[in-house]
Amino acid sequence: MIHPWTEKLEQFRKENRIAGFTVAATDRTHTLFVEAFGVESVERPAQAPTEDTMYRIASITKIVTGLSILRLVQDGVLDLHCPVREYLPWLTLSNERAAETVTLYHLLTHRAGLPAEYTPEGPREESALEGSLREGLPTLKLHGLPGEAEFLYSNWGIRLASHVAEVACSKPFSRIARELILDPLGMHRTTYDLCVAATYPMSLPHEHGENGDPIVRHVMLENAARLAAGGLYASAPDLCILARFLMNDGKTDNGEQLLDPAYIAMMRERVSERGPEENGGYGLTMHQFESNDTMVFGHFGSAPPYSSGLFTEPQRGLAVIYLVNTPYKGSRTVIPDAVFAALFKA
Repeated sequence: MIHPWTEKLEQFRKENRIAGFTVAATDRTHTLFVEAFGVESVERPAQAPTEDTMYRIASITKIVTGLSILRLVQDGVLDLHCPVREYLPWLTLSNERAAETVTLYHLLTHRAGLPAEYTPEGPREESALEGSLREGLPTLKLHGLPGEAEFLYSNWGIRLASHVAEVACSKPFSRIARELILDPLGMHRTTYDLCVAATYPMSLPHEHGENGDPIVRHVMLENAARLAAGGLYASAPDLCILARFLMNDGKTDNGEQLLDPAYIAMMRERVSERGPEENGGYGLTMHQFESNDTMVFGHFGSAPPYSSGLFTEPQRGLAVIYLVNTPYKGSRTVIPDAVFAALFKA
């Protein structure tokens, strides 16, 4: 089926010399479409992306992290506003007051005063998370006190929050997310494990060669100490399931109320005015930005060369997902803006 935005997005792909990407949309009940552009690999030009092609989804992972921790809060295992030191007595930061007062809520809303962090390559054992936090956190220069500091997007904070969950549950965070969110929603292909993701059709990472055309980058960077911040691989249909869960206020496709609607509302609530775009903001592990004169909620992802986005418009009950395997210039909202515009007119 040819959609009204197909020509515009194909032109966007060619102008930016993108090897391939996938776009999908869903309403509250079912996936409306999954449309693929280009190829999974320029070295296999006959192999177009399929509906089930897997991509690294980067920071869309943070939505799953937030949902997992909120389920633990709902079950009384964790408290969003309890000092993290109640769970991790060893916690040391460069400011003692910050170490005493920082909470999960500060961490999940990026208001803990922690700096930015992006280390895509590192240990491959998930057990390395605690050691990396014990070693790294005391050395960080804070830009403010928890709750008082301005928004600063910090993977350190997400990583620390995930380890709190690990200690409370006595299991790795990847298993917590699998048991509490991924399996109950039916996101069975979504995985933190590259070796599992690679057993499905996979969109390979691309970079631009000397002539500007995309070439395969034959390396997949991994760091198991930061899985909760951006380690998931997923397909577009699985992300449509996640989008429906958010739009249906914590209810799964089979009708189970897995998470109280109040927690989904908390994720959408604007905590900080700053966001990925000038007209954006941030809640609890969720971006907010204006698209076609309405506010949408979700998350961008960036794990170069992969980029991605999952955004929901709860009022109309529509969501857009995109997954890209090659770097491109310009606004990250160009794909969701084009698809939302067409969906809103339909």
